[in-house]
Amino acid sequence: MHISEFTRALADRLPGWQPDPTAVPIATDPASDRIWDSGPLPYAAFDTDSVSRSVLTHHFGLQLYVMPRPHRPHQFLVLPMLPANTSHEHVQGLRAPRGIAVSADPVRAAAALHRRLVTDYRLASPTPIRRSSPGRVQVHVTLDDRQRPRIRSGYIPVFIELLAYGGFLLDPATGECHLPDTLSTEETRRQLVKSLQRLRRRDFRIIVHSGDGPRSHPPLPRTSPRPGRRR
Repeated sequence: MHISEFTRALADRLPGWQPDPTAVPIATDPASDRIWDSGPLPYAAFDTDSVSRSVLTHHFGLQLYVMPRPHRPHQFLVLPMLPANTSHEHVQGLRAPRGIAVSADPVRAAAALHRRLVTDYRLASPTPIRRSSPGRVQVHVTLDDRQRPRIRSGYIPVFIELLAYGGFLLDPATGECHLPDTLSTEETRRQLVKSLQRLRRRDFRIIVHSGDGPRSHPPLPRTSPRPGRRR
């Protein structure tokens, strides 16, 4: 089974997880540096030129690195990645959730992930995410030279808003949230403004970094329900 097909089949059986539509060669993959625990992966024991990986992403800001297991044609490796916005310094001293080998049968593989990895991964992730916070109740947005946003935050509700409802993606190589390149400049602007407005109504302060320097946008007052008419 091809890695992309296997990852899609896993996602169908893991609620909240979405598959990366593109398989990436491991030999040129910067995301491999963000693997939290490599489990039974012997890096030096196989040639990576012909091996590709895929990624599963959860809207809590979590990602699973999925690849064929070297020298085991009927198995795949599923390895937890560093949570969104974190680096290896944020997990120092913490017990990592263990990467595991699973059967190439998606049904059996999903059951093993539920039993042996997913719960431990979710329980282990809040601490490094909190450690990575760039500021109390802050969301940091960096605009590149094409005015496309890259978003960092140390709060799981921000990831839920962006990944589950805002149409954002989580970059496996950087741990940052971004919008798809398929969106036009105007579509990107509208989607970004919409998501940031919702976050400001949830008491987050937005810090936008651009060539003109940082600009701070304070939280917005929560919208009160309109009172009903009296009869």
